[in-house]
Amino acid sequence: MPKLDTTKSAEYELLDAYLDSIKHLPPEPTLLVELIDLFRNPDADVDEIVAVLRRDTALSVEVLRRCNSSYFGLDTPVTDINEAVFQLGFHEVYQMTVSLSGMQTMKPKEAIPGFSAEALQRHSSIAAIAAGELALEVDESEGIAFTAGLLHDVGKLVLALGEREKYVAMMDDCKRTGASLSEKEKNLFGFNHDEVGARLLQRWGVPVEVVTPALRHNSPKPDGEWQRFVAITSMASRLANHIEQEKVLVPFILLPGVRPLTEFLQLSNSQIPEWETSVRNKVREMPELLRA
Repeated sequence: MPKLDTTKSAEYELLDAYLDSIKHLPPEPTLLVELIDLFRNPDADVDEIVAVLRRDTALSVEVLRRCNSSYFGLDTPVTDINEAVFQLGFHEVYQMTVSLSGMQTMKPKEAIPGFSAEALQRHSSIAAIAAGELALEVDESEGIAFTAGLLHDVGKLVLALGEREKYVAMMDDCKRTGASLSEKEKNLFGFNHDEVGARLLQRWGVPVEVVTPALRHNSPKPDGEWQRFVAITSMASRLANHIEQEKVLVPFILLPGVRPLTEFLQLSNSQIPEWETSVRNKVREMPELLRA
């Protein structure tokens, strides 16, 4: 899906018609897209970044509040976004802002009976943390990986908004039986949350490095452009599911599908538990990242 071509025009038309039929789609995260573009530009000026952040007053206030939380332990409180970027670094402020913006995007305007937007937000936040940490291990962009992890499951919200009780019942059935949610979605609707989510991100102007992992994270294959980000997002989503389980029955490395991803990313046996421990610690230490 990263490239629109004539061979996929029918698929795009189907997805676009479906998206256009939904009354309250998630709001377009304009600020988030601008920040991603700035983050990808090695020549971006800090003043440009600060100017973008300042345009959303409510978001800026929340970023400053979180900068001044006990987690960061700054000697003196920061009172300005420019100062926050200077003291914490653009990457830290970027993650904070993208997290807040992403959570706003994944908060439906109306409640969907039986569907927990909070659970989706939590999963997405943990996946974002895990993807960012894993990117550092394999020498890829931490910021892009964090963003891909945060947005990879936005299609679930879209289908919940479009199908409501039918989709909730499908999710419950998959949890009970262990069936593949993506496959069930495809059989019933003609597309799955990976495809509809990726198409929505594409329509928003989100870059291909983030769109592609949303499309392929449930069926990662060691080929194609941006495949390393796909593998990182797939690993991060699996670890987020593993962390969210009340009882851990098997080690993460033994879960189905994990070993091929670790081999593709050339991760050693010692790196996996170290990465998992790092993510679990960060999740415990940064609860502000796990709520909107």
